[in-house]
Amino acid sequence: MTPDAMPFNHQWFNNFLDQSDEKPVIIDAIRKILGRSPRQACLEIGAGTQPVFSLAFLEQFQQYTIVENDNIKLKLPTGVELLRQDWEQVQLSGQYDVIIASHVCYYFKDQRKAIRKMYDALSDDGMVIVVVNGQEGDYGALKQFFYQLINKTYEPTANRLSNAVADMQPITFTVPASIHYHDYTSLFNSLALFFDQYPDEYRRHQQEIIAWLSENLRHKPFRIYQKIMVICKKPVPWKYLLHHPDYELPNNGIPIWVRDGVFAPDPQLTNSTQLLLQHMPNVDGCTILDIGCGSGIISVTAMKNGASKAVATDVSVKALENTRFNCQAHQLGNSVLTIHTDIFDHVEGRFHYIFGNLPILDDIWSKDAPPLSILKRFLTASKDHILPGGKVYFSWASFAPLMPVVEMLKQLHYGYTMHAEHRSNTMWYLFEIGF
Repeated sequence: MTPDAMPFNHQWFNNFLDQSDEKPVIIDAIRKILGRSPRQACLEIGAGTQPVFSLAFLEQFQQYTIVENDNIKLKLPTGVELLRQDWEQVQLSGQYDVIIASHVCYYFKDQRKAIRKMYDALSDDGMVIVVVNGQEGDYGALKQFFYQLINKTYEPTANRLSNAVADMQPITFTVPASIHYHDYTSLFNSLALFFDQYPDEYRRHQQEIIAWLSENLRHKPFRIYQKIMVICKKPVPWKYLLHHPDYELPNNGIPIWVRDGVFAPDPQLTNSTQLLLQHMPNVDGCTILDIGCGSGIISVTAMKNGASKAVATDVSVKALENTRFNCQAHQLGNSVLTIHTDIFDHVEGRFHYIFGNLPILDDIWSKDAPPLSILKRFLTASKDHILPGGKVYFSWASFAPLMPVVEMLKQLHYGYTMHAEHRSNTMWYLFEIGF
């Protein structure tokens, strides 16, 4: 905490916990990140006024330790060890499978060094989970307004932290939370926790801040996005492509909600979807077919770029529900038709463009049919659903055999262009087939 920061107000913090679903949201996200496998040791840094995380996760660990510098009395669950020390000063004797640091990074004197210390304290398969407020939603807008009031530049902690640990290759999930409040004055008091670097200025501008809250919220919940950053000792597991928290993906100004159990088209995890988006042609006034729609990111992006109609198909009911949710969120009405089907089954008509976001790696999908078999069905049937002069797009990657794909295209007598891009120790390919 900076020298001029407001002393930690326990009552305000407890009021904030009562008004917000932040902690349940974070707990649910961390639970999905951890999975169900039991682990040896967890270290939590900064418990605040209530042991919410140890109560939620204690049963998953044989050993649970909390490092807390504040002298507040904590009623801890049986079996939890408490170290009353500052994280940047404490000396550790063991290693941990999981380290949780939720909303404590603001108070580190050297954020990179503090997180590097966490990373060095991990076991070989360990992970650090860091949580900070994101700049999206009402929180970021209010922060920007306040910093303008005091003639200073707002530099979001999430951005600064992400840059500081970029070499550790974190993956960040953006999860919305809400603060409910009785009136704008009580909300102002709860939000004081987030302005403790400038306590006098915050109090002095109370009237302007309450006026801003009244004008911008209109009694709606205050939205405060959580940036849940995962830093793994080993490369990020492939499992996060399908098993992850429900979270929001920015997607170049067209945000997409990705639900647990649905393929995450996240450039932090895969480049397959991003290549399809990067090479999306001019779809204005055109019809598109989105095979393996997942979250609906291709269909939504195409419609936002002027496509006249999209048909989105997937074998997963969860994926289709996710696609429909995103279409509704972007007010696309009935312009996107979703079909529960395998590849082209039950698909009628021809389209200007067909996009295939298909399985590439067996380990992720656990399907009866291998990826190359699925691809062959996709390519063979494409010619029956593409308009003259149309194009078919699909992605591939170097962790799967490439030559069988090339041979398949040759046998089908398809003319194509192949785009390639190296990212995250993988060569990613985008095939563009002309008809």
